[in-house]
Amino acid sequence: MSLSPGLVHSCSELLSLIERRPITLVEVRASFSSIGVVSSAHAIEYSQRMRWIVINDAGMAELTRNGHRFLASEPDQGRMRQALLDLIEIEQPFWVQNAIQGRRRVLDFVNTALAQVFLEGGLVDGTSPDVVEFWDMLAAEARGQRNAAFLSIGRAGERLSIAYETRRTGRKPRWIAVDNNADGFDLLSVVSNTSTQKLSIEVKTTTVGISAVMHLSRNEWDYAISARIHVFHLWDIASPEPRLAVLQCEDIGGHIPTDNRDGLWQEVTIPFDAFESKMSLQAGITA
Repeated sequence: MSLSPGLVHSCSELLSLIERRPITLVEVRASFSSIGVVSSAHAIEYSQRMRWIVINDAGMAELTRNGHRFLASEPDQGRMRQALLDLIEIEQPFWVQNAIQGRRRVLDFVNTALAQVFLEGGLVDGTSPDVVEFWDMLAAEARGQRNAAFLSIGRAGERLSIAYETRRTGRKPRWIAVDNNADGFDLLSVVSNTSTQKLSIEVKTTTVGISAVMHLSRNEWDYAISARIHVFHLWDIASPEPRLAVLQCEDIGGHIPTDNRDGLWQEVTIPFDAFESKMSLQAGITA
């Protein structure tokens, strides 16, 4: 069931009922076929989903800390906002990602019922401090989700590189990025199964195919060109069988910008498809 203003009002009534007197959820269902504009079953289901109510050891319904916070919010507008925040915290809906690009992007993306919650929450227009703060919170949540997703994808590529290097050299490389992500590279391997000379590796990964871009920082590039032996692993894991391009610094160098006068570059984006000819399937390699 999608969040809507009617559902917010119905859940408010349910929580108020539970706060007023001891009652079981069975009694609620038996006594009220509907609460507000939705069935009592739906109001109960959604309130449990949002962790607003629980059943205590005595079998009675009671409000959680989240439930008390929701009910303590200013009726109507305040509860619409709190319901949205609780929804985002618990379900991490995909549309939150649009908050990075601003309010309008979110409102263009959500369904009609949810858009009405934003409207009745006084969040559709205006720039009062409380409205700006709400949208800033959503943007911060979106950045957190995005960073977590990017980290997960990056780790998947690093695990594939560990498996690849272990098979190639017979030695498991050190996973440097887990201990210190500021070193400028991700893995420390060896040149071959007959040479223990150190090989540093920077790993870049995409889950959307070669239409993606890799982001290379100034620190990563400076380390790469200063290292004795360094390679880049580019993983395309869009398909069940991953593809890998192993690149030397000279493969990357033509895509690196130059500093100009007082301007210093800090990050460059390079399309994966620039290296498609170097991509090869890695059968049997799994993270």
